[in-house]
Amino acid sequence: MLIRLLLCAFVMGVWGCGDDSSPTAPEEDVVRPTGDLQPYPLSSIVSVDSVRSMPTGTPVFMRTEFANGQLADLEMKFIQVVDDFLPPMPVYMVEASDPVLIQLGGIARGMSGSPIFTEQGTWGAIAYGFNEQDSPPYYFFVTPIEWVIGNRGAIPLAKSAATWEENGITPLTIPLLGTGFNPAHQLEDLPFQSELTPAGRAAQNQDSFEAGRPLAVGLMLGEVTIASLGTISYVDGNRIYGFGHPMSGSGAVELPIIEAVVLGPISNLSAPFKFATLNPTVRGTLTEDRLPAVRGMLGEGPELIPLKSVYTFSSGNVLELTHRLAAVGLKPSTTAGLIALALFSPVVNRIENEPNRSVRVRTDISFVETDSMLARSRLYAEPDGELLSLVADASADLGGVLLQLMTRNDYAVQMREAEIHVDMLPESRFGKIVGVAADTVISAGSTLSIRTSLRVGRREDREIEMAFSIPDTLPVGIYKLEVGSVATLGSGSAGGGSDPFGGLFDFFGSDETLEDFFVRVNGLDENVILKARLTSDIPAEEQALRDSLPDNFPSNLPLDFLGLQSAAAPVSMEKDVDLFLEGSQKLQIRVAEK
Repeated sequence: MLIRLLLCAFVMGVWGCGDDSSPTAPEEDVVRPTGDLQPYPLSSIVSVDSVRSMPTGTPVFMRTEFANGQLADLEMKFIQVVDDFLPPMPVYMVEASDPVLIQLGGIARGMSGSPIFTEQGTWGAIAYGFNEQDSPPYYFFVTPIEWVIGNRGAIPLAKSAATWEENGITPLTIPLLGTGFNPAHQLEDLPFQSELTPAGRAAQNQDSFEAGRPLAVGLMLGEVTIASLGTISYVDGNRIYGFGHPMSGSGAVELPIIEAVVLGPISNLSAPFKFATLNPTVRGTLTEDRLPAVRGMLGEGPELIPLKSVYTFSSGNVLELTHRLAAVGLKPSTTAGLIALALFSPVVNRIENEPNRSVRVRTDISFVETDSMLARSRLYAEPDGELLSLVADASADLGGVLLQLMTRNDYAVQMREAEIHVDMLPESRFGKIVGVAADTVISAGSTLSIRTSLRVGRREDREIEMAFSIPDTLPVGIYKLEVGSVATLGSGSAGGGSDPFGGLFDFFGSDETLEDFFVRVNGLDENVILKARLTSDIPAEEQALRDSLPDNFPSNLPLDFLGLQSAAAPVSMEKDVDLFLEGSQKLQIRVAEK
């Protein structure tokens, strides 16, 4: 659930989760564009002033890669210049008049940024549409090319707040494409399930990065490759511009531009979209993600974070996979979610949902700002031991730890390199504490032996024996013996229970330093440590009387003077049983005189 919440927030922040700008399209095949491309120079820039002088109904064209890697010019009609849409930036309103667009149901996802042009040159990039357009005519809005390439300055990100939404106008949806997914194994908690479109890995390269070609921005590259898909609006040497609107509005970024090839539009879904293949070959760097457009440079790629995942299956086979993530330009929640996704998805594609299994995850992650490592080992087990559910739990846990580490204001850090080992164990290592046996009357200075009964998985009973010495100084009285995991009872000697999340989500801040954080999260897996604790069992009314004592109550006055028991420091011991323990048991113990 956690990973789904994190990544849903990420998807909403980057691509939007509202209504699409296109309606349900007919199920028949889409008419394919015919004819040659218009012989007009897209390198020429048409100014806003020139567009203002154009009469309503002026034919314009939209160039986009439509099917099988081929470019197509689709006809549209100029309607008007709109000045109060995103001031100070105007936009151009156009009508999709081409029969291909009418049958498709409007502009397809992935066409964002497609250049709009005439014989004079490029006017701008297709960018916005109405939330609801049930039937033709379909109207859309174009970002002027002068704003796309930055000749007219940049609009502050805050200006994009509500102007278009009040009129039911939103940026065209940017589709997410992903390779390495097996839809047959998708679970409810699989990130991007409702947003991400499975895609194949490109057999051919994207040789051209001219206007109208795909602009794929990689978020994760490797065994699982995820990229947002738009269209190139304008090219100036090795400078490249696209989308016609922001991707996430992050400002300065360093994201990899990779290859994509459009196979064709899909029209028989709730909204048409381009279906494309991805090739994780890096061809450049996206450097800006701002309101008018995204911009980048072809050539050298950005710095990427290497991530290695090593899987050991119950059969003994070992699989090693590598991924790369952007180091600059993604939100911490996005990075944490993608790492969890890289851990989760490859396993989902290779395993059956076998019962009676357990999973152990070991991490070795380094960060730029500190020499400390996130080096932790955790066991994940459940009564039924369903393998896919356990891997999902492990992914959510790792994503949560990384999210806190990278979002604290006082010590937010950035990853340098990560290696994750996932061991799928061929047995259920889930143990439920079902009973505890011990002598109920003991004397100070003696040894207390404890037998804890476990139900392991659903088939096996097991007993764990523990013992600890009772100090000679322990006062006579009634005590409470508690047996459970350290995660349940607490790691402190005083006990008193623990946060079920191990203090993981301290959103209100604390005095914990960065190094303290690493010590805490890298500590022993408290779920597999069995703990027995002996504490004073003081009745509630006596505790209330203790609390009512004045601050100046003589510290050397025996509590027996007031009829109270003497408080005693707890006695405890711990034992690693390598089982994920659930539940606890209590027993009353009387300590008598020798």
